Amino acid sequence: MPDAPGAGTALATPPDLAADPLVAAVTEAAVRVLRPGAERTAAEGVPRTHLDALAACGAYGLIGYEPGPLSGLTPRQVVREVHEVLAAVDPSTWFVWTQHVPLAKALVQASGPAGTALRESWLPALVRGERRPTAGYAFLRRPHPPVTAERVPGGWRLAGRMPWVTGWGVADSLYAGAVTGSDEAVLALVDCAPGAGAEGLSAVEEAPLWAMGGTHTASVELRGVLVPDSRVLAVVPRADWVRAYDLENADAQPAVFGQLRATADFLLRSAPYGELGLRLAEKTARLRAEAYALRDEVPAGEEIGARLSLRAAALDLAVRSAAACVAVAGGRAVQYGHTAGRLSREAQFHLIQAQTTPLRTETARLMLGDL
Repeated sequence: MPDAPGAGTALATPPDLAADPLVAAVTEAAVRVLRPGAERTAAEGVPRTHLDALAACGAYGLIGYEPGPLSGLTPRQVVREVHEVLAAVDPSTWFVWTQHVPLAKALVQASGPAGTALRESWLPALVRGERRPTAGYAFLRRPHPPVTAERVPGGWRLAGRMPWVTGWGVADSLYAGAVTGSDEAVLALVDCAPGAGAEGLSAVEEAPLWAMGGTHTASVELRGVLVPDSRVLAVVPRADWVRAYDLENADAQPAVFGQLRATADFLLRSAPYGELGLRLAEKTARLRAEAYALRDEVPAGEEIGARLSLRAAALDLAVRSAAACVAVAGGRAVQYGHTAGRLSREAQFHLIQAQTTPLRTETARLMLGDL
């Protein structure tokens, strides 16, 4: 597809990936449905019709997707390409859509009678996009998590405030995290469909976000929300959960490479900076190949320093290239509705998305290493 993100550069979708049915369908939806309204979506919020389009093209079905046996592709390659394309074309919609992934992974990995029952009842509808969950649990990394879980007969009672819940008002369920008095992490499923949410669950007004403000992100108050054991997917030592979270987020994220596709495309369209865009795409492609090879070829938990360095390098390049787009555009870029300004704000967002303390340290060191 000529209009696909990165077309004509080193970041273009390889032919074998472009031929995959799911990649082709998602790219078509991204280019034809999401891209034309990206600036409006960033300002006004992700419409349900965007999520409907992603459901219709199969984007919610990445979990468990198997490429054709003769394609030579791995599921991981398809997953990365879908995330890159969506993050390049419409980051707001990408971020609302991707909130379903934590629950999908948890359902696939769930064990025991309750986990099996939840997987059988929820996963088919989730991969069809008929159920659209969001998630709130990253705060479990804090020394004192703001949401607690108290054991009660037949379940758990959750209380506290989740600082970040994306897709609030368009999601129908919440994959929620909480901490017990014995420092265990409880991961559970809570209904939050508009007009039919669990009693004691509500959004709290906060200052608007200056980046990714179209993602329906809210602080959510839980006032004694009762979750039955049948909706609990895991109860694990919080230290183990934090360790797994940090390991998973040490690697460079596909969405950042999607962001870099978008900035390279912007420079290509901004004469006389096309050559700069091509060079940016080449550098990004080299960095991406190194990051993906490390994840594919080295066992998880090994070479953490190298993983963090590559993720920090991708973030640094994303921020600098987006700043270059602002410089190229000039004064117009500071007006809401201009693509260069949006790209710059979104690049800053990636600095804090799925951030960990080791990543924060490595990113700051890289960005200010010459001081």
